[in-house]
Amino acid sequence: MALLFIDGFDHYDPQQPDDFGQPWLARGKAAYLSPQATRIQGRRPSSYALRLPAGSGGGYVKNLDAGTASLIVGAALRVAPFENTYQEPVLLGVRDASAQVAHLVKIGEDGRLRLYRRQSSYDQLLATSIATAPARGWHYVELKVVQGTGSGTLDVRVNGMLAIQLSGQDTLQGGGQLLTAFVGAVPGEPCPVTVDVDDLYLADTAGTLNTTFLGDVRVDALPPQADGSLTEWTVEGASSAWAAVSDGDEASGIRADAAGLRQSFDIAPLPAMATPAIHGVQVTLLARKTDAGPGQVRGLAVSGSQTAVSADLILQEQLAWHTALFEADPNAGSAWSEAALNAAEFGVEAG
Repeated sequence: MALLFIDGFDHYDPQQPDDFGQPWLARGKAAYLSPQATRIQGRRPSSYALRLPAGSGGGYVKNLDAGTASLIVGAALRVAPFENTYQEPVLLGVRDASAQVAHLVKIGEDGRLRLYRRQSSYDQLLATSIATAPARGWHYVELKVVQGTGSGTLDVRVNGMLAIQLSGQDTLQGGGQLLTAFVGAVPGEPCPVTVDVDDLYLADTAGTLNTTFLGDVRVDALPPQADGSLTEWTVEGASSAWAAVSDGDEASGIRADAAGLRQSFDIAPLPAMATPAIHGVQVTLLARKTDAGPGQVRGLAVSGSQTAVSADLILQEQLAWHTALFEADPNAGSAWSEAALNAAEFGVEAG
């Protein structure tokens, strides 16, 4: 596995209220999200992005699985114009498990990217780019960190161009493995300037697919449009399973009473593109358990005569987003083609 997580911010509103009238804040999809975060117009027509406003709310934080020794984080970013106040806006970064060491990319008042290493709350400037990313416009920024005591590497790209490249680095600095990726602010700190985020991805360098920078990517939300070939879950509050799961509330839904039951859906086709390269498919589920004891589900992909399921997704008592990534077409064992993706079905298997 190399592609770990994607988000285009198209299918949820972080300010949508819960039963107590408070914002769901993405319902757990991020480990932490600024309470002031809002959904705004995205960088493409009919798409959305995430706005992280300046202030004490902080930014967007996503936790990683244990044992991550390399990470690539990329996102389309737009920074509001700001004055030279000697507090440079944070674009994105990564932090280790012990929170001792962070590597982060900031933007200066001259529009150049600056790569820093933080230890003990001190930011050490490692490099400054020649390429610029002026405020007001969208720019795609990527940071790759490979840990090592003397063999670590740090690379930054902007709009598909290599901007900073450092090798032979001590990226560990006595800390542990990587655990957190963040956008807009270092975890626990205010967001210095309003930052808009779209088309976010996280990847490591393992596996055979997506082991390096993906470049300026787009994340498209493809909703269900019909029931698939597997229809073993019970439909509640709607005339069909696909209609029941096409919203973000519990007025309708589907339910499974036994492990192993499967439900698949035909999804909307990809938007028209000349020659799309599909890096992976993420099944995104809004789900909860309805009984005591452990509860889990698995993401499901059906392609041709083959099916694939994800690892267990542990459910909570309250609704929360859960994600399962399928980098490869289970029918071909290689990257998805446009035809295979449009013909495939995706859904859920009860754990």
